[in-house]
Amino acid sequence: AGFAAQGSDGSYYLMTSGHCDAHDGAEWTYGNDAPLGRISASEHEGDKRDAAIIRLEPSVGMPVGDVGGRYQVRDVLSGPQIQVGMPFCKIGAVTGETCGAIKGVDGDVVEASVFSLDGDSGSPGFVMNPDGSVSAVGLLMSSPDGDDYTTYFMLVNPLLDRWGLRILP
Repeated sequence: AGFAAQGSDGSYYLMTSGHCDAHDGAEWTYGNDAPLGRISASEHEGDKRDAAIIRLEPSVGMPVGDVGGRYQVRDVLSGPQIQVGMPFCKIGAVTGETCGAIKGVDGDVVEASVFSLDGDSGSPGFVMNPDGSVSAVGLLMSSPDGDDYTTYFMLVNPLLDRWGLRILP
């Protein structure tokens, strides 16, 4: 999953990709048996929108806000703040942490030169700051066929407003 967030209702959430939603109401688990929660909102519209949020069970408690247990989230960047060439990283479930640079922004989609593979979907994408903190940018959506070194991310900022969330620091 991507970033941890809190809703205006006080509930905690994990953000992921919409194409990970089977639309069956099934409970998501950590590992094989630790219950996390269920998807409460989801969007998947081709290569334009691809995001979902898992509402965590109250028994799970507050999730750790640090990205990958390593980096504190300082802020969330909006589309106009993202510049081509910015250093950009993601932490994927399959490939771990890989870094590159922003290649472009098109609407709510960011293109970056970071390595990813199937199974990394929903990973957090972020800009590294000089002080060691990160700025949240997006959720990993996909890569073009045959190019694992170009990856697309859905911007997080518009989702926060739409779903009444704030990223946990």
